[in-house]
Amino acid sequence: MLILDITKMSLKFKHDEGPEDLMPKALAIPDDSSDEENSDDNPPMDGFAYLKSVIKERKRIPDTVTAEIDSKKIKAPTCIDTFAGCGRVKPEVPESYLPSKKWQNEQVTEFSDTRLKLNRHLSLIKSKGEFKPLKIPDKENEMLWCLFCFGAQMWSEISDRRNEENIDENLEGGQKRGSDKSIKTKDLDEKVLKEVMDNSEGGTPPMISVILSMPTHVVEQILEYQVSWVQSTGWLQNYGPWLYALLTRIEKPLTPDMGSILRDLALFCSQERSRLVKLSQDNDSQDAGEKSKSEENTEDPPLKYEAEIASFNLFICLVAKYFNQGDLADV
Repeated sequence: MLILDITKMSLKFKHDEGPEDLMPKALAIPDDSSDEENSDDNPPMDGFAYLKSVIKERKRIPDTVTAEIDSKKIKAPTCIDTFAGCGRVKPEVPESYLPSKKWQNEQVTEFSDTRLKLNRHLSLIKSKGEFKPLKIPDKENEMLWCLFCFGAQMWSEISDRRNEENIDENLEGGQKRGSDKSIKTKDLDEKVLKEVMDNSEGGTPPMISVILSMPTHVVEQILEYQVSWVQSTGWLQNYGPWLYALLTRIEKPLTPDMGSILRDLALFCSQERSRLVKLSQDNDSQDAGEKSKSEENTEDPPLKYEAEIASFNLFICLVAKYFNQGDLADV
């Protein structure tokens, strides 16, 4: 019978006696400190001499080294809060203007169901041979797509805003997203331009037949255009249905470029929401003085800019929750 006396068992670590040999040495190097060839003044003459010099140098270097930095030699940063200046920061708003978690979950569920039904419908009509895609403009032609989606008046407004902001592809080599693919009126065939202008007074709503006729790469390009348009003109009610419809055709996982575009959309919505919240609070403070004079009406006034703020909340929710941009989420 084998009996172990546990009380007499112990482990001793002797760090001062030398390095711990966990594995056998690959090269047995004798520690001959009297060898003149290993002197610091003489270069190593062979491989063993070089290894000996490395071992000696390692012993001279302490385990922990601290660098002393002269603060006077450190230059002050030339750019402060670059991302904030470029609009890459999501501004905070009061909780009363933020959507609840339940509301966000409902929107994500409804959006996911819409995508699923749309894909099923597309597969069904393709299997029956009933799919007849509509004729759509070339994806490289930004102007024709703007006329197709929103009409001639919208394109005129976008062009005017870009001219006011001096956004041109030749300006210091800088280009705004989508501006490098814009085509001027004179570059188009007059017959084609007249036909498009006549048929695009009010634009085309994002019907199922239109959305299904757009391949994924076209959907991504048009979404990029529309994000640049909304940044130029500001939020308009016509953007909402088209942006929502295009998002239903965006495939996951996102490409880096598409992820950047969706983040641009969410950040724009958050900044516009913050601006409207400030306007609403300023108006509420003015109305508070008038309400104190006559308190006959006890009903709460409707929330100002409610429709716009709700639209911004929706797109922020979809980008953050459904397309996995969690750092932009409200809750």
